[in-house]
Amino acid sequence: MKNWPLAHRILFLALAPVWIISVLLVLMVVIVGITEIDGAIKARGTVIARQLAPASEYGAFSGNREVLQALTQSVMKEDDAKAVVITDADNKVLAVSGKPSKLGPEHAHAADNGKVIRGDHESLIFAAPIYQGKAESDSFDLFDRTPTDKAAQPKLLGRVYLELSTHTSRQSKNVFVALSVLIGLVGTVCASILALRMSRDLTRPLSRLLDGVHRMEKGALDTRITANSGGELQELEAGFNQMAEKLESSHKSMMEVNANLENLVIARTRELELRNHDLELLSSTDKLTGLFNRLKLEQILEEEHHRSQRYGTAFSLAIVDIDLFKQVNDTHGHQTGDQVLINIARILQDHVRSMDAVGRWGGEEFLVVFRETTIHAAIATAEKLRCAIANHEFEIVGKKTASFGVTAYYHPDNINEMMKRADNALYHAKKCGRNRVEASEM
Repeated sequence: MKNWPLAHRILFLALAPVWIISVLLVLMVVIVGITEIDGAIKARGTVIARQLAPASEYGAFSGNREVLQALTQSVMKEDDAKAVVITDADNKVLAVSGKPSKLGPEHAHAADNGKVIRGDHESLIFAAPIYQGKAESDSFDLFDRTPTDKAAQPKLLGRVYLELSTHTSRQSKNVFVALSVLIGLVGTVCASILALRMSRDLTRPLSRLLDGVHRMEKGALDTRITANSGGELQELEAGFNQMAEKLESSHKSMMEVNANLENLVIARTRELELRNHDLELLSSTDKLTGLFNRLKLEQILEEEHHRSQRYGTAFSLAIVDIDLFKQVNDTHGHQTGDQVLINIARILQDHVRSMDAVGRWGGEEFLVVFRETTIHAAIATAEKLRCAIANHEFEIVGKKTASFGVTAYYHPDNINEMMKRADNALYHAKKCGRNRVEASEM
């Protein structure tokens, strides 16, 4: 049977128990007949099973095993109750009371078709499916009503199995009943043997396949299973191994591609960061002197203005203008003039604090923002800057001087008012002979 096609194997193993049980039941009916006792126990078992099924709907739907266990224990109080089992839709046990017979695939089939089957040790197993939201057909749910619309079929949640002992009823039967029981036991043994064979031939390969799938699901793509079940099952196992091999190869290729993409993204990100940094420098830096440009200076002034308004801190500024700079360009050319601007920018940068801001305001004018500085401290620093410029020996042009217009923030000043005062102070310094520091206070 191992090398049979899978369809033939399943057909034989599924039909053989049905045929054997059917023959045994016919023989039992012919020899013993249907007695009142048999009818009563079957009717009672059917009623209990079909009433237990809807009562178990909530527990099967929610997975509440305590509720299901309580139901099984309450049913065990019935006369001749040997065992009560409630399973899910996959025939896995959710609750059990008593000592039930072993449940196999034929029990689930019987439950779905409303059949009564025999259990071990002189017992009858009554089974019923548990459906979600199935409408009640009658008070005892004894009549099967199959919905004609497939879309209206209720969802199967599980099955209930009630096993009733027939020991009491069999005590009142004669030799013929005893013979029927013997024949029934033989049939049950045969059905059990066939069920075990079917379970071995089908479940072992499927279990290996399922275990392999679970290991691959957890990331073990090198998983392989033994392919020796024979027939289509062996082909399925070999196909699984081929699929696993291709998946492993594809995964390795994908990981290599991902690594390359990751490195490319990192490189591109670093390149963009460098470009953004360069763009930021270009947007805020004067190209000739390397100091802040006017746009950046205006931003700094706004920030200091807001900070002074909010926290009451002081800050000052100075406009620096190179004296007689036009003569340098006219006499020595613009390249020499640019060099003078570069040198003065360096002098200003070297003689202020790191917290202060120095930038080119425009042409030969520079702006110095003194943070956290009063007007008197700003005047002193501006005088130091003036001396540094006056004492510097410039290449080609020799000595050069600069004039300073200094002012400070006074609440509720705005930037335009401060710049206007500094401009007036610078104009006064020029008018008074240049190379000097003038301050404008409110």
